[in-house]
Amino acid sequence: MKNGQGFWEKQWLESCREEWIRDLTALLKIPSVSQPCRPQDRYPFGGECAKALDEALAIAERMGFETQCHEYYCGTALWPGENPELGEIGIFLHLDVVPPGEGWKYPPFEGIREKGYIVARGSRDNKGPAVAALYAARCLREAGIRLRHNVRFFFGCNEELGMKDIEYYLKKNPAPAFSLVPDSPFPVCYGEKGVVDLKMEGLRREQSQVIRYFKGGIAKNQVPDGAEAKLEVNGDWQPPAEDGITAVKRDDGFWIKAKGRASHSAYPEGSVNAVVKLAGYLNRTGILTKEEKEWTDFIQKYFDSFYGEKLGIAAEDKEGKRLTCVLSMMEISQERFSARVNIRYPAAMDGGQICRKLRETVEQNGFEAAELTDNPGYCLDRGNPAIDVLNEIVCRRLDMNEPPYTANGGTYARKLPSPAVGYGPNRTGPHPFGPGRGTGHLPDEAVSISDLEAAIMVYTEALEAIDNLLLKES
Repeated sequence: MKNGQGFWEKQWLESCREEWIRDLTALLKIPSVSQPCRPQDRYPFGGECAKALDEALAIAERMGFETQCHEYYCGTALWPGENPELGEIGIFLHLDVVPPGEGWKYPPFEGIREKGYIVARGSRDNKGPAVAALYAARCLREAGIRLRHNVRFFFGCNEELGMKDIEYYLKKNPAPAFSLVPDSPFPVCYGEKGVVDLKMEGLRREQSQVIRYFKGGIAKNQVPDGAEAKLEVNGDWQPPAEDGITAVKRDDGFWIKAKGRASHSAYPEGSVNAVVKLAGYLNRTGILTKEEKEWTDFIQKYFDSFYGEKLGIAAEDKEGKRLTCVLSMMEISQERFSARVNIRYPAAMDGGQICRKLRETVEQNGFEAAELTDNPGYCLDRGNPAIDVLNEIVCRRLDMNEPPYTANGGTYARKLPSPAVGYGPNRTGPHPFGPGRGTGHLPDEAVSISDLEAAIMVYTEALEAIDNLLLKES
């Protein structure tokens, strides 16, 4: 595609624009929220994830790629190279999404086109990138280009809820020689923070109870934007007025709701945690039982900041990226208390030490660490030539001037034993739908049509560049 490359690309993109948008919309209409892994089931992550996988494999098959479903844990599509014995270039993508949550102006599973964007849960994270990557390979094929290495697409169904999909795949299949993970902002992400997930639980022991129900948060990796509680109160108690809190008296008690501002738990700056907000409000009413006040005191003391200072785990790496700590979900029934905490820590830190400190704090406050997992981060050797080559391509193509970076979020790259980088297709900056909207995990998640088309062309050149780099190394 060297001679007349720009003209050919423009013509090709225009010729298939409606087709790729139609393919993406078909995926977006499937509410593929991943379910907890059930290995005994035909669809281990739920039927909707299975539908999304079938659809993605059908799209790849129509393009002429060789597809395989791996027991519905994941699926793969293969574009054979001229010399398959040289190994594979991987492109790792996921089809599962977080729950839509509240606050949407547009339907979350329709794929509405608005202001040059496609709006739906999963449009940015990660169905839009999946379609862009497939069309990049199709573009190369239709230009008559065949790479020396195989290109293998991986479509996962559990990225948002534990990455059991890629763990399953790697137990049975070798990792590619080098992989792109289109699940991050451009330019090149060559490292990620570690992730600690905590689920803490406690039994309710008091017979007298004011909080009869409490629930907030929809995903373990999201700052919750809503929480509600039902209170059973004797007498003529009147709930105090506070901004962002609504209270309604019904026949079964007072229903109190808190409104926050959501964000991905890896990037909590500017968000408002509705669970912590509601816990603090209830604490200040003065009507809680002794045990309930201990709970709300605990939540306020340790989770009113996003950086883990009160837990004794605050840290910052050499790039100035801080450890983040988010209480993402909480539920209180008449029998028990449970809550989830999501922590992102610099890759150089010891995740085991963080886990030990968390367990100690939780148990000292009368709770049990029912689940506590450490998912270490990774950092690719900065001297790997692919980092600068890929960065130059995207900066030239998209008129950017940004260096490679490390990220707070977690992607499949951390699970791969061979070199891998996060590589777009998202762009940072203001979103036309306003703050707190439009990006991954937020209401009205949307992807720019022009940004995806630009990414398709970045990926065509990147695949050729990786193919040449790996050939030099072999």
